[in-house]
Amino acid sequence: MLGKLRPAISSFVNIIAYPFAAAKINPNLFSFCAVPLAIAAAYFMMQQQFYFTFIFSVLAVSIDLFDGAVARLQNKSTLFGNYFETMVDKLVEIILFIGAAFLFPLAAISALGFSLFNSYAKPRVALVIITDNRDWPAIGEHGERMILLLAGILLSIFSVSFLGHQILELLLWSIAVISLAGAFQRIFYAKKLIAEAEKNGNVLPYLKKK
Repeated sequence: MLGKLRPAISSFVNIIAYPFAAAKINPNLFSFCAVPLAIAAAYFMMQQQFYFTFIFSVLAVSIDLFDGAVARLQNKSTLFGNYFETMVDKLVEIILFIGAAFLFPLAAISALGFSLFNSYAKPRVALVIITDNRDWPAIGEHGERMILLLAGILLSIFSVSFLGHQILELLLWSIAVISLAGAFQRIFYAKKLIAEAEKNGNVLPYLKKK
C-alpha cells in the first residue's frame, strides 16, 4: 500500500541517493549496511535506550527507500540486486523484532510470526501457478509494519503508555493483527489467481492434471 507513494517522492529519494551513487558505493553493499544498523538498533532496544534505538532503526529502515535509487543512478540495477535488497529488508525486520522480543516476548514473536505468514502468502502462489508480481491487495505490508514499529519506538522515548500497557507492546500487537488480516487477504486473492490460472492453463506443468 505504501509502495504506491514511491513515485511521489522519487525526486527526494534521488537527491538523498545521489551522494552515495557519486561515491561509487556498490548498491548491494549499500543495501547490506542496513543489517549492522538494525543490529545496533536491536541492541539499544534491549537496553531500553529508545532514543538511540529510534535513530538506528530509522537509518536501517530508510536504506530500503534509497538503495534502488543508488543502483539506478549508477546504471547498476540488476535482477539479483532487486532480489537481494528485499532479502535484506526482511532480515532487518527480523532483527528489530528480535530486539523487541527481549522486552515484550509474546507480542514481538506474534508480530514477527504473522509478518512472515503475510509475506509468505504472496510468493508461495508462484509454486502453484505461472504468475507475476501483481499489485496484491493487502494490509500490513512491510512498510506499514515498519512505520508502526518506528512509532512505537519513538513514543517509548517519552514513556507513553495506554491502559497500563507500554505503547510499543500495543503497537507490536497491532502489527500482528494487521499482518494476519493481510495474510488472509492474500490467501483469498491467491485463490482467485489460481482459479484464473486453471481456466487459462497457466498452472505449473508438474501440477497439471493429466
